[in-house]
Amino acid sequence: MLRTVPAFVAASLTEGMQLVDRRQRPAAPASADPEQQYAALVARHRSGDPAALNALMTALYPSIYRIVYRLAGPRDREQHEDLVQASLEQVCRSIDAFEGRSRVSTFVFGICHRVVARSRRYDRVRSWFRRDAEEATLPQGSAAPDDLIDRGRAVASARAALDNLDGEERSAFVLHEVEELPLEDVAAVLRCSTRTVKRRLRAAREKLLQTKPEARS
Repeated sequence: MLRTVPAFVAASLTEGMQLVDRRQRPAAPASADPEQQYAALVARHRSGDPAALNALMTALYPSIYRIVYRLAGPRDREQHEDLVQASLEQVCRSIDAFEGRSRVSTFVFGICHRVVARSRRYDRVRSWFRRDAEEATLPQGSAAPDDLIDRGRAVASARAALDNLDGEERSAFVLHEVEELPLEDVAAVLRCSTRTVKRRLRAAREKLLQTKPEARS
């Protein structure tokens, strides 16, 4: 006659089997330095590997998407996607000109900055003909859940503060304070001196302090 195994014994056996299973699994490989991965893919592309360029774009996509979103500011999703696509295409066209004197990400961020800057110039011209049209046609979203209200207010306050910066100040602030690039890399991206970067950062910080988000009640 079979005896029922007590619940506490079954639990102990299950835990022990899971522990053995975890110990037998191979450890997950440590994440490689993305800069080393980028450089290796660039080298493969230059050596004639037909798959390297696509692999490089895939690896760079998350960084390009993030930096374009932060540099471009408030836009609808389609506009952000257009800027990301334009940046990817420009990186594809320009990667052969990369000389290795900076990090690959610095080279790519520079391209993103120039794509967004060109977009801003176009937007100023277009605004004469389509002022406020995009905001008027955006659908109204439903109310945010209670647990997201504070976060939504914080994000809105941060975006509103960044919107008070001009394009060059915003780029310097995002690259240095948010992306945490060294001053030298920011200067390389913006094609200016580190002294100019510092001046723009000072101006950005002064404006942000004047428009700091309201304290929570």
